[in-house]
Amino acid sequence: MTYDTPPRVMKWPFLIIDLLLVGLAYYVVTHAVLPLNRWEIGAVSALCIVAAVLGVIPFLRDHRAAVQLYEQANLAAATAQLQELGAVATQIRNATNQWHGVSESAARAVQSAGEISARMGSESKAFAEMMTKAREHQNRTTQLELDKLRRGEGELLQVIVHLIDHTYALFQAANRSGQPQLIQQLGQFRAACLDTCRRIGLVPHEARVGDPYDPQIHQTLREIPPADGTKIAQTIACGFTFQGQPLRHIVIACEGDPMPGQPPEAGSGERSP
Repeated sequence: MTYDTPPRVMKWPFLIIDLLLVGLAYYVVTHAVLPLNRWEIGAVSALCIVAAVLGVIPFLRDHRAAVQLYEQANLAAATAQLQELGAVATQIRNATNQWHGVSESAARAVQSAGEISARMGSESKAFAEMMTKAREHQNRTTQLELDKLRRGEGELLQVIVHLIDHTYALFQAANRSGQPQLIQQLGQFRAACLDTCRRIGLVPHEARVGDPYDPQIHQTLREIPPADGTKIAQTIACGFTFQGQPLRHIVIACEGDPMPGQPPEAGSGERSP
């Protein structure tokens, strides 16, 4: 089965995500207190950059599909020409068998046919070598593109995790402020961000106060981890899983640790987060 035009990537999911990201950026700008601080500017810039990258991806894929279809069409045309040349060689051999023993002109025709066959064989061999090199080059190019996509995915995840960390810090600051309206607004904003992250498979996790410390899912800012069973006093930063795979442990503070923003006790040897 052949296609005159390559299949197109559905662009509406990317456009919806772009609208969501731009809407989030607009929400931040319209609901922030002017002038914007550097965190708000960074959040808006990151959302716009991610929206731009997602907007370009379907067009790049369409272009790649069109290039592959063009290469396949050229290969099909070359194969058809080779088949026609093979048919011509067969006809020449049949004519030579039928007119065997004719005059010297027939002998020269047979010799010419042999030379043509030899050239066809050498050309076929050269063509096969060229196609092998072309496939190897295409495989290397495809591998490079896959590596670039994996690196881009990792960098994008790091940016999103960084944004979610700042969103969580803002929400915690709102809770400490005790202002219900501010808490509600930042809670709605954080919920919208988390919902967007879950759509791409990025799921945040928080620790509950009073749960025992588990080195398999928790980590602290201390150089020496606490003993197993130590109670958790606060979640400093969420942990994350991406498409079911662990991406980062939950960053917590245990009972007796200085809270973020407070200096450690003298002689404790711990660093302030």
